[in-house]
Amino acid sequence: MAQKGSTDSARGAHDPSALGGSSPSEWRLVWRRFRRDRVAFVALLTLCAVVAACFVAEPALEVLLGHDGSQPIPAAVDVNLNPAGPFTRVAYTAPDGSAHQALLLLGADGPLGRDELLRLLAGGRVSLEIAFIASAIALFLGVILGAIAGYFGGVADAIVSRLTELLMSFPLLLLMIALGQTVAARFENVTLHGLLQPGVAGLGLIVGIFCWFYPARLVRALVASLKEQEFVEAARMIGASDARIIRQHLAPHVTGPLIVWGTLVASGVIILEASLSVLNFGVRLGTASWGNLLASNWGTLLVFDPGAADGGIYPKPPLLMVWPALILFVTVLSLALAGDGLRSALSPKEGV
Repeated sequence: MAQKGSTDSARGAHDPSALGGSSPSEWRLVWRRFRRDRVAFVALLTLCAVVAACFVAEPALEVLLGHDGSQPIPAAVDVNLNPAGPFTRVAYTAPDGSAHQALLLLGADGPLGRDELLRLLAGGRVSLEIAFIASAIALFLGVILGAIAGYFGGVADAIVSRLTELLMSFPLLLLMIALGQTVAARFENVTLHGLLQPGVAGLGLIVGIFCWFYPARLVRALVASLKEQEFVEAARMIGASDARIIRQHLAPHVTGPLIVWGTLVASGVIILEASLSVLNFGVRLGTASWGNLLASNWGTLLVFDPGAADGGIYPKPPLLMVWPALILFVTVLSLALAGDGLRSALSPKEGV
């Protein structure tokens, strides 16, 4: 009994996770630290605004405006296929045959005359869903494999390390182009009863499978250094199982770095989806995403697009390229800044 009490005391003295765990007071302290970082706090508010606009405001705007982003409005383009500009009201006929006035807050998207604002928000929902699915899969696989490799070492460490090095030796974008379409096509119709657009689950799955090795290397390095600490040895002496040691004593120490990596993986997935869509290897063209909006309007920054049906050249507003590029930039930057702020707030070395 004395030995057990002494080891418990040693564990409490050397294991920072034993001082507060995940108690409400500790999370209040983390939140106080985070709020003091004004850049990170503003980034979090910006990220929340983008998510709310894509997932909440977009369906509400469809009801309020009386049309959706996939509905063509012929009156929103003129005879030269010039799309209507921002804050334009045009007449259109609803599918039920009734006449309405459509307010295009950001104008029309091109020759089809679809609402640019609704397509931008709907595309953001698709891009964020892909980022969430891929990041969750990458972190799940990375944490499990990295913890096994770092804690047990030996053959497990060698297998995970060699597999990680093998995958990292391939250019990720080329690997996605070579294998992504074949694998993602098998999950094309997985929509979770209409919650996801066709192709979203498949692309998120394939990106997550090819991105797990980044958090795996991080978790392996942290666990390998922490498993030799005194609080881990004390936990072994009192009979704690390996699963309990990893879950209760090692996991709290990798939470901060994992949050940072989670935001970096999510921002990288958003950029990767945009890159694949520009190359026509992302979600199918009929589905709005930030990458597809960039791909369909890439020529607008050149002012003229030689894609008219009659072989001529018609002008297209450069804003059609600016809007998706701007919101993509803001989202990625907000993810990076918010993640860095959370890392600082979760670090036990940070003062109050």
